[in-house]
Amino acid sequence: SLIVENCWNGGVVLGNPQAVQVGDLVGVAGRLSISGKTVGEGNAEDPYATLAWVANHLGERGRDLKAGMVVITGSVIPTVSIASGDRALFTVDGLGEVAMEVF
Repeated sequence: SLIVENCWNGGVVLGNPQAVQVGDLVGVAGRLSISGKTVGEGNAEDPYATLAWVANHLGERGRDLKAGMVVITGSVIPTVSIASGDRALFTVDGLGEVAMEVF
């Protein structure tokens, strides 16, 4: 229920779709810096296994994934708190980066 209640986040940033080959995302590295200081870095496990689990879980309940649905398969870093005035930069190797400033 913590995830359903948005305990750790209230949204997600989506970029432009990118073509990837099966396996490209396994172990991909990502890092988060806040106001120029690296505060989190890590590697993805296997997002395809997570996606398969979600599809199977839904299938067991008579539901399925539909084309165009967004499925968040996890994070490469633990949850990090940010405060007013912080500027965050999140980078995923080979995919790009996203920046935001908290007001």
